[in-house]
Amino acid sequence: MNRRINTVIAGLFAATVAAFAASHAGAQTYPSNPIRFIVPFAPGSGNDLVSRKIGQLLSESVQQPVIIENQAGAGGVIGIAQLTRAAPNGYTIATGSPSTLAIAPYMMKDPPYDPVRDVAPITMIAAAPFVLIVNNQLPVNTFAELIAYTKANPGKLNFSSAGIGTTNHLGVELLNSVAGVDFQHIPFKGAAPAITALIAGQIHMTFGPILQTIPLLKQKQVKAIAFTGAQRSPVLPDLPTVAESGYPSYQSYNWYGVVAPAKTPPAIIDRLNREIVRHLSAPEVRTQLSNDGAQVYGNSPKEFNDIIRAEAERSKRLIKALNLAEQ
Repeated sequence: MNRRINTVIAGLFAATVAAFAASHAGAQTYPSNPIRFIVPFAPGSGNDLVSRKIGQLLSESVQQPVIIENQAGAGGVIGIAQLTRAAPNGYTIATGSPSTLAIAPYMMKDPPYDPVRDVAPITMIAAAPFVLIVNNQLPVNTFAELIAYTKANPGKLNFSSAGIGTTNHLGVELLNSVAGVDFQHIPFKGAAPAITALIAGQIHMTFGPILQTIPLLKQKQVKAIAFTGAQRSPVLPDLPTVAESGYPSYQSYNWYGVVAPAKTPPAIIDRLNREIVRHLSAPEVRTQLSNDGAQVYGNSPKEFNDIIRAEAERSKRLIKALNLAEQ
């Protein structure tokens, strides 16, 4: 009996060692093929701009093409659903954001994936608040004027978002609640078309990702009314925050990270983490993102996972309080 037990234990040990060796060997040769990088939003969005920069740097360091693939729709859920169906071998990664990992799935009655169970965090890239912008035809220039004008025209003003369940959707719904206004939601397939409609005068207001909004302000294509961060932005120092405009507890942020399918081997997750974090540590990359108004991160998979879980809990409470979930 003892001999049989020892044989079983030895067999299990050998199998474990073999599996570890195979995983380690795979990581040693990884990547040997192009990497597919899914961006769950339209070209030109903040997610897209950050992902293309990271994809270019990652391609240079691993010496394999990193192919950007935009899969917009459903607040980014379509793109992450594609990720979760991919083989967990390191050859498909995606941009993760609050929309896709902490908001939209919890607004759906039957979401196509579970952000905790089906996604493996790699690293958080950067975070940035929004700029509350309006079209040039709207007769307001300050946050107080916007709120007063909206209250004087109940139900007549709208706002665009990158889709139902996106960060800027939830951010404006929260503003509706705390300021007692009623901007009507019009979702688009990404921030870029949402802002295009604003510039064309079809939309009254939106929360613009700062990475996209700065060039528009320089060209005077839209008007900036407020900043959604806790403090003013160093790149827009004259723009007051919503918090200092009468709503001290108000904040709304977006962040960008890189994720893989669940069950991707830890050695491959670690390799991708090391490469991306190394690039984010480079002064020229940090300076570029900071000049665009973003706070650079580059953390561990566990640290990124903790951020995702904390954001999800906060969003679930807000979704419930505002009754935004599908019935």
